[in-house]
This record gives sequence, C-alpha cells and structure tokens, in this order.
Amino acid sequence: MMQYPTIGRYVETLSNPDGLFRSLSGLSVSHPVEFSAGAYGAVFRVEVDRRPHALKCFTRHQPGRADAYRRIVRALNQARLGGGAGERHLVSVEWLDDEMIVFDDDDRAARFPALLMEWADGETLTKRMAAAVAAADTEELKRLSEAFDRLALWLLSQPFAHGDLKPDNLIVRPDGELTLIDYDGLYLPEMAGERARENGTEGFRLPDRGGSVFDERIDDFAIALISLTLRVLARWPELYDRFRPSTGMLFEPAALVAGRCPVDDFLRHTEWAADPLLVALKRGEARIERLAELLAGEAAPVVAYDYCGEAGREGIRLVRRGGKYGFAAIDGTLVAECRYDRARDFAEGAAAVSLEGRWGFVGIDGAWLREPEYDDCGDFSEGIAPVCIGGRWGFADGEFRLLSRPRFDDAWSFSKGRGLVRKGDRYGYVGPDGRMAIPARYDFAQRFSEGAACVMMNGLYGFIDRRGRWIVEPTFDYARSKHAGRAYVERDGRGYEIEL
Repeated sequence: MMQYPTIGRYVETLSNPDGLFRSLSGLSVSHPVEFSAGAYGAVFRVEVDRRPHALKCFTRHQPGRADAYRRIVRALNQARLGGGAGERHLVSVEWLDDEMIVFDDDDRAARFPALLMEWADGETLTKRMAAAVAAADTEELKRLSEAFDRLALWLLSQPFAHGDLKPDNLIVRPDGELTLIDYDGLYLPEMAGERARENGTEGFRLPDRGGSVFDERIDDFAIALISLTLRVLARWPELYDRFRPSTGMLFEPAALVAGRCPVDDFLRHTEWAADPLLVALKRGEARIERLAELLAGEAAPVVAYDYCGEAGREGIRLVRRGGKYGFAAIDGTLVAECRYDRARDFAEGAAAVSLEGRWGFVGIDGAWLREPEYDDCGDFSEGIAPVCIGGRWGFADGEFRLLSRPRFDDAWSFSKGRGLVRKGDRYGYVGPDGRMAIPARYDFAQRFSEGAACVMMNGLYGFIDRRGRWIVEPTFDYARSKHAGRAYVERDGRGYEIEL
C-alpha cells in the first residue's frame, strides 16, 4: 500500500514547486501556504497561470480513489458543460496522475496524484449562516434557505449524488447562489453495487449509515436536514446557540430519529410540529419520498398513497399508505392491501413482506406464497432465496423447501449458480443444492459476475472461477467485480484494468 506524505511534506513541495510538477508548470502559492485539512488529505489554495485554484493532496490511502475520480471528473465536467445550473453549482475538476514529486525524511523522491479544482469564490454556508444568526438577520437566513433549496432541487434532478452534503461543502458565491465542493464520496449510476468510499459526516448523515448505503438517494437525509434547519433558523435564529449540537448545525440526527431531540421538543408546541420535512426526518428513512415536492412546497398528495414505487417486470409497484405497505397495479388498483410493516419489490414473481417481525412472500395476485415464518430473507434469484431461521441463514427453492440446514451467519442472493455466504468472519459459496461449492476461506468476497468472483485473502484481492480455482491469485490492494470482460484493480496505489 502506498505511503502518502504528511501535509508538511506537501507544503515543502508547494513552497518550491519548480521542476516538481508534471503538468502544472505555472503553479505558485502564497506565503504562508494556505490550506484546510480533511480526513483523507488537504486542500491548498494555489495559482495556476495566475488564476486561483484548489489543489487537493492526499495523506491517506483510499481504495479505488483514482478510478473513482476519473469517472467523477468525466461526469461532473459533462454536467457543467451541459448548460443550465450545472455550471453554477459545480466547479471544474481535473484528476492528475503522478503529478507532483514529494521528498520523504531521507530525501527520497516519489510521485503522487493530485486533484485540481476551480477556486470557488465566497464563504462556506457554515460561516455565512453563523454570521446571519449572530446578527439575527432573518432576511439573510431566508435567502440562504431559498438558495439551498434551489441547489437541492437541482441535485435531486441529477443522476448522481454528492455523498457528503454539509454546510462546509457548500460555498455561498457573491451572487448568493451555492456551489458544491469536495467530491470524494460522489455516487454515479455506473457505481451501482459498489461500496461507498466514505459514509458522510456525522451530524448530517442518516444514523448508522454504512458503506452498503450507496445510491442516487444518499443525499436525501442531509438535504432534508439542512433545508429544515435553515427554514427554522429564518424564523427563530436564537435557536442556533440554544440547541446546536457539537456534531451538526441544529438537529442531531440520532436524537431526532430516537425521539429525544431538544429542537423537536420545542417545535412540537408550534405550527411546525406537522412540518413534512420534520416528520420525514423523524422516520429515519434513507429515502425520503417526494422530497423534491416537499422542498418546492408542493406536498399535497396527488395519489392515494404516501409512497408509490416504480413498476417492475410484473407491472406491480410497492406502495405505502398510513405507514403500512402493499402493492398496486400500474393504474393504482390495489393488488395487496397496505397492511405489511415492511416490504420489498417483486423479484421472479415473489415479493418479501414482513408482519409483526416475521417475513414471508406474496405472489403477483397478493396471495401468500409463504406465510411469515422467517426471521429475515432476501430476494429470489435463479429460483432460490436466502432465508433466516432461528438466527441462521440458509436457502429455499421456489417451493420454499430448504436446500440444507440453515447454518450461515449471513447469505446473499444467487448469481451464476453460486450463493455467497458468510460463516463467522470467512466467506464462501454454496451451489444450487445448498452444499458448499467453494469453502468459506476468504476474508471478503463478492457475488459472481461473468463467471468470476472477486475475493480477498490475507488482505489482498484476486479472482476465482465457479469451482474456486484462481483466475488471478490475490496480489491486489483493491479490486472490483468483472464487467464487460474487464476488472478494475489497484496495486501500490496505482489503478488499472485487467482482462479476465
């Protein structure tokens, strides 16, 4: 694994940059060097050809960083150049491989990557909001609230998500509009199925958000939280100093979801008690349905349901009414009454539903295929579903016959004739007969894709075939599943693709 320099070593290079940069020949810095430090690196204010820029230099390894940023740069620059609000809400960004030479304590030179961004003039939303609160400037707080909602509505209309939305990552420009910065945790549609590279900042993220929560809706909770805070402060700026927690800007997410939030106690005695954003946040859901309508003030129901999902292959969609889930046809006609505590979309003609803490399956006519008897379950794939009985996982076929005794600590849906399972801290695979096809011997593993599975052994990644034979032995620091005949891997901090 690559050993990254300290901030001090980067300062040395930036202070005397001649001959130490591969492409940024016109780079200079002010003295003393200006920078802000974060979890994975530092952002320096520099000038390139006499124009201000932000240069991000990295101090910690982050698997998949180079590959992710190449994709992020391509997507964001397309969004900026595509017209509309993208140019206002984003900064230009460029990934620079092996850009700068940095010397270590023994004067040995090594090259490191960097990220070059347009410098966004203005102040962070954190600073601007604190100044408005201190001055009790409710008009300024209202302008900030409206500007944030405009940015949030634009972001919700995009195919990507920021991943670490917070006031420190929002710049209030001189014209009052907001610009997003810091794209380390960005989600793109092509990243579906990958783990998040970071989980967002405590105080603004959904409580207990983990790396598996990574999709186009990861900003929902933060958007609702920041929007609600700005609206409340525009009405009562004094609440900022009265209730602000150390981890956030007004509401503490975990306390809010648990029903122990002091600001919520205050608001429940006002007309804000039934505010749709507050109600949505208190549910603690990763996806806040009709969030754009709530931000735009168009929250009046237009359908008979509180939530209406996308119709799947069966032509049936998941719906919710009165806090309970059911299923409806495309025209809105109920197929199964809204009576389930939890439910998931249909897969292979069956949908998993929960009643009173137990899981079962219903068919496309709403009738029981299997009444609730499982502790938990996964979706059907290749005619097989993972099910949990007595705290242990196994697999059931389409007739709900157990393929073997439940004996695993976790299990995932089948892919290419193999079901991924975990026994203790080791991963392996079962076959369609429920027997172990590949022993549980890996530190980590992914589902099969195109006949290969990415696995980790002794801290290194490699690829196996369906019989558990090595296609590529474990030699990589990081790897992703095979796609279109190729797989992305990293070794010694360098990322590239290999053919499998």
